[in-house]
Amino acid sequence: MKKLIQLFLFCTVLAVLPLQNTKAEINASKFFSIGLNLSNGTGDNGSIYLYGPTPVSAYFGPGGGSYGPLTAGTYTIIIYTAAPGSRTFRFNGQAITTSSGSATFNNVSITSTAFASVN
Repeated sequence: MKKLIQLFLFCTVLAVLPLQNTKAEINASKFFSIGLNLSNGTGDNGSIYLYGPTPVSAYFGPGGGSYGPLTAGTYTIIIYTAAPGSRTFRFNGQAITTSSGSATFNNVSITSTAFASVN
């Protein structure tokens, strides 16, 4: 009877261990899953600044770049480009078209990977 109880406990532990790893992997993926992908279609360099829970100050080339991990929260984002003429700056669906060379996106809530572009 004692060996039967020990066998039952051993099998229970083996059954529970994979569940613990799965929960840890899910929590880790949520923690590291927030980032920023930026596409630059201008052919010129630029820079991006994020002011919020995770500050970012970075330069990007003609192709763009990826940044992170970011903490979820509310941000102010400023994107600059050296490209002349009127440009459309986009951040998570919001668009600003201007010839000033920069765009500011205020009070932007970032809860998952964000997407920005300059064209």
